[in-house]
Amino acid sequence: KQTVFIMTRVAMVTLLVVFCAALIVEAKSLHKNKRNSESFRLKRGLPYGWEKKFDGKMNGFIYINHVTGETRTSPPTHGSSGTGPAPVQISAREQGSCKPGWRYAFNFCYYISAFADIQSHSGAQAACKTQGGELFWPQFVFESFFLKKTLNKVKISTHFFWTNGEKHSGKWDWGTGHPAFSNPKWSAGQPDGSGTCLAVYAHTGFLDDQPCETQYNYVCKTKP
Repeated sequence: KQTVFIMTRVAMVTLLVVFCAALIVEAKSLHKNKRNSESFRLKRGLPYGWEKKFDGKMNGFIYINHVTGETRTSPPTHGSSGTGPAPVQISAREQGSCKPGWRYAFNFCYYISAFADIQSHSGAQAACKTQGGELFWPQFVFESFFLKKTLNKVKISTHFFWTNGEKHSGKWDWGTGHPAFSNPKWSAGQPDGSGTCLAVYAHTGFLDDQPCETQYNYVCKTKP
């Protein structure tokens, strides 16, 4: 009986060790997958797929692209991450009554610039005007949730997208004919006076003042 008891205990301990080892392997796998996925898309200040990491051997920082496998010692610029992910196709349901390339929601049509289509604020305004729209301005509180969810799906190459907001004579506004600039949702520490054009931080949906000449993705908006 004692021998059987000992063998049973050994078997139980062995199973427990195997189970714990499996959990560790799975955790490492999940961590690796996370490192190679969306967690690196919105690293503030870096293009899609790039991570800034300290290298002890070099005693300095290196930049790793988890999409292409490239490693460099100098910071990458926006648009340097190659072609990026394949464009997400817009279904007929998403398009609704909007023209091709636009998404329908809240009785408006929204156009999100392609992965590599980044513009200055004035360039983004011109691009939207060419397509018959304007840069995004908020009409409903739900719009920020819609855009945040959509941007996570389409994968823009920058961390911000331009809005129609600008600062004139010390005051922010959304442009002529649009709702008053009231109860804004700012990112932590913003506005910090770094610029007079308004962008939205894609990861949170909150506002951030940015230099108007910076090139970001953008969202256009118009009526169907």
